[in-house]
Amino acid sequence: MRVFALMFAFIALTLLVQFVLYLIIGPVDWRIAALIFGGFVACLLPALLLLKPFERPPEVEKRIEERRRRARERFRGSGS
Repeated sequence: MRVFALMFAFIALTLLVQFVLYLIIGPVDWRIAALIFGGFVACLLPALLLLKPFERPPEVEKRIEERRRRARERFRGSGS
């Protein structure tokens, strides 16, 4: 997933550079500028969503911690 996020980010950066250069260089057709900027946003959003760290819901974290605690108790009990 990280590879796809980096590819999206690279494409978004390329589109942003094209957009800025298009605005700087000369007479601007607003439809072309909007298409370039739309492509930038369309590539940036998936990149940001894929790079966002995964967060587990609190109830899942509680269950995982409970399982770990029970496993530690079983391990300590069987070692005697």
